[in-house]
Amino acid sequence: SAQIAGFAYDLSPLARDIALVTNTTTPPSTASTKYAINPCAPLQPPPDSVPALDRCPAHAWVCRSLTYVKDGVPRLEEVGSLAGVAKGDSPTLQATAQGSDRPKEFHWKMDGAQVDGATWATDIRFVCDRKAKNEDLPTLVAFKDGLLQLEWAVPAACALGDDGKDDGGKDKAPGDGNGNDDDDDSEGGSGFFATVLTLLVSLFILYFVLGVMYNYLVVRATGLDLIPNRAFWREFPYLCADFAQHIWDTVSGRRRGGYSVV
Repeated sequence: SAQIAGFAYDLSPLARDIALVTNTTTPPSTASTKYAINPCAPLQPPPDSVPALDRCPAHAWVCRSLTYVKDGVPRLEEVGSLAGVAKGDSPTLQATAQGSDRPKEFHWKMDGAQVDGATWATDIRFVCDRKAKNEDLPTLVAFKDGLLQLEWAVPAACALGDDGKDDGGKDKAPGDGNGNDDDDDSEGGSGFFATVLTLLVSLFILYFVLGVMYNYLVVRATGLDLIPNRAFWREFPYLCADFAQHIWDTVSGRRRGGYSVV
């Protein structure tokens, strides 16, 4: 496991060589760029049948190769390390924690070979995504001026314990049980009122449907007479207006004893 901003991460599910390939048409040939990546260890050496000049450098964690294909014949033009040069090289993992919350993303950075006076390098932005799979491939963001930028959204990018299991209280804020009591209370209240509202709406729809069926099958009503308690609903807006006026008069102090002239 690795420590990032004081939190533990396990990237071992990503310990494998993967390849990203992009093809660009460059008449009369096609340029094929391959990025070989392993975020946990140097890349596996190729078979002995591959010529030494065509191999990714030893100790490379990320390797870029450029091949031109013309009339079905490939010609390797360029190969070099984008991360890792010498034995013992390792990436830098960077993240910024917000208080006691685990970082939801971090950067994997590593320098590679020197090419034409510039240092090639790789920057992988890991994003915690528990809905994804660790088998998913990273997304190529850009390769510019020797810097390869990737984005990789996988569960392995989540800090250990981020699945809701007890982690010894790292996420607990002082004075509460889990750092989110206020949010839980507000969500609970919202859920209760939403349930009550749904129940009332469902009962009203049931009342209306049964009322229409009764008026049609028993009373033999048609048209607007199918509406159950039609007289009440016709007066309902005026009742609401009178009730609102009554509340307003009570609150504003305008209500007086006695009768009002109608």
